[in-house]
Amino acid sequence: MGIRAFFSWTAFPALLIGTVLWSHFLVLAGYPPSLVVLGVTFAAATPILLLQLRMPSEERWRGSPKDFRIDLLHMVSTGLTGDLWRALTFTATFAASAWLAGALGMSLWPTQWPILAQLALALVIGDFGAYWVHRGCHTVPLFWRIHAMHHSSEKLYVFSATRNHPLNVVLGWGAQVFPLILMGASEHVLVLMSVFTAVHGMLQHANIDFKHGWLNYVFATADLHRWHHSSIMEESNTNYGSNLILWDIVFGTRMLPEDRAHPQEMGIDGVEMPENFLHHMASPFLLDRYTTEEVLLSELPDEPDFTLETAGGPREERAPVELRLL
Repeated sequence: MGIRAFFSWTAFPALLIGTVLWSHFLVLAGYPPSLVVLGVTFAAATPILLLQLRMPSEERWRGSPKDFRIDLLHMVSTGLTGDLWRALTFTATFAASAWLAGALGMSLWPTQWPILAQLALALVIGDFGAYWVHRGCHTVPLFWRIHAMHHSSEKLYVFSATRNHPLNVVLGWGAQVFPLILMGASEHVLVLMSVFTAVHGMLQHANIDFKHGWLNYVFATADLHRWHHSSIMEESNTNYGSNLILWDIVFGTRMLPEDRAHPQEMGIDGVEMPENFLHHMASPFLLDRYTTEEVLLSELPDEPDFTLETAGGPREERAPVELRLL
């Protein structure tokens, strides 16, 4: 096995396992939780960026200086939004958790389990909420306005993971973490969960030639997530999982074609969003202005019984009902 093949197969699990264990021992050593999450996440970015430089999956997805500038601004915005949201909500949520435990006479969280087993449970529960919020972002018009900007990049590389509207951060993070806090998960578990989610997010968006194999049935890997960023609606309305692909399997939205390695194009078909940070921040309110075609993002049944229209006229007519998303 060559060096490239070795890293293709081992980098993904090694980085996830290594960063989780490192975070675990830092927490035990008494380091502040916020510092652990920030430090380990930034440290993990270095090997990911090096792998992306040396063994890209697609040459056409290499980020340009212009891409870097706007996505780094998003990184700062996303980080500040997450910190502010945690500051505003953690105290109240932990108080609600304590009240719930008192009312029930016990904590709902299995604190006696080994810490890695607690992390696995946190991933399953957290991803359930994240799955439905993410799926709603593709089927509910208001949520789509908040989420659309994340799909605006026509290249999938590590920094495109940070391309999120602050309101999208609030929705996704809240759906993933609040249920865990209410159930009584410890700060230790939340730190490991946060590190895992941050590192996994970089890996699933990274332009790296990974070989995931059977891990494609466990995690929401880059192999799967690239199809979620396809410009073709039927392909992008799949693989909603944040960390795990479990709930996509359960609810029938997992997609991994056998005849193609990657989507032909990334981005949003029919939406031309300016590559400008301020325009991105205003996108929930200006999405109609960027839309050149009325785009239906909700899932289509095999035999549609509604009228799907574009700016140029009807595509398929079955009944006099129109569904419009934008």
